[in-house]
Amino acid sequence: MRMALAIKHCLDNLAADARQFRMTELAHFIGLAAMVAEDSARQLAAKSQDLDPLLDGKPAGHC
Repeated sequence: MRMALAIKHCLDNLAADARQFRMTELAHFIGLAAMVAEDSARQLAAKSQDLDPLLDGKPAGHC
């Protein structure tokens, strides 16, 4: 679960960079990948009956 959140964090940063450099299509596709990573983290948390991984405040890693 933490790995999925770390991947989401990296993808969010990449999408922001792509938007900054006006690569709108790339930013869109990276944003979709970030949504998939977030969904994966939520599904994994539900299976393990943990708290919502995006609300627990624990660091998930960095790029």
